[in-house]
Amino acid sequence: MHRRTPNRNDSRFRKEWLSHGYFRTYQIAQRVVRLAGDCDFFVRRYETISDPEELIDYIRPWQKETLVHKFAYDMADDMFEADTDGNYVRLHTMDETGAVTTVRVLPVDLGLNLYGLRDGYFEIPKDLECSVEGNVRVWRDSQSVADACYDYFRENLSLSEPYDRLLKQLADEVFHILFLNRGTMADLNQQLASAVVEVGALRTELDPELRSLFTSSGRLKRKRVPKWARDAVYFRERGRCASCARDLTGLLDALPDKQFDHIVPLAEGGLNDVSNLQLLCADCNRAKSDTLTPPSKWYRRWYDIP
Repeated sequence: MHRRTPNRNDSRFRKEWLSHGYFRTYQIAQRVVRLAGDCDFFVRRYETISDPEELIDYIRPWQKETLVHKFAYDMADDMFEADTDGNYVRLHTMDETGAVTTVRVLPVDLGLNLYGLRDGYFEIPKDLECSVEGNVRVWRDSQSVADACYDYFRENLSLSEPYDRLLKQLADEVFHILFLNRGTMADLNQQLASAVVEVGALRTELDPELRSLFTSSGRLKRKRVPKWARDAVYFRERGRCASCARDLTGLLDALPDKQFDHIVPLAEGGLNDVSNLQLLCADCNRAKSDTLTPPSKWYRRWYDIP
């Protein structure tokens, strides 16, 4: 039987497949991991997250722009802004005569060009100033260079549609890498849990949309897990209980008792977010119940060890 070759320009293909550029993806992922595990860092970066008007963007149920996407988007933006202070890249070009020209550009411009979102670069100006360290004269970029880069980034680039698309692409890549890591998913959701509990306690004072997300006891309402989220978690766990590894595929058992568990329970401020789900068998889910239990660190190998 002839199998049709997928058309990569087809909209369905582009919805189902992610083209990885791996442009600083692991650096951004590392920042998200740090954000998940460092309470002080999280509080400094998101000190206003307990504001109901800000929190609502994080707690709407089953968004495909998950908690990981949102934090990865922010971490990438922070990184590119920090680059304006001196993490410049040298590009070398050669003309028809063989003459080589060197220009300095911001890493974000490399990313925009790599993903085909924009052509051209902002050429970083040359303005050196001299300082003396011991008996050595050292030439460095003046403050005006960093100021020019920051002005270009914040007043021009960061407001543009191509930049927003770049951050969303990188957030997708980070999610694709980190979703496998149940521990980081749990830590990230746990960072938000206290804000959810705090806002839930103010339920009667909230606006109607936000109030409708909470139960009378102040925790987020349990919302049915959509099929796309169940599928994502099922295939991440390869159809096995994330705790005891029981086979829940239905290949060996006609009635597999698989259940989708909130890693951080709703009672503890957990979210209805795919990053907060794991696949458990009924026995493990009953044993865990509404307790805040660290997820298993066991993962199935891609191949058997001889």
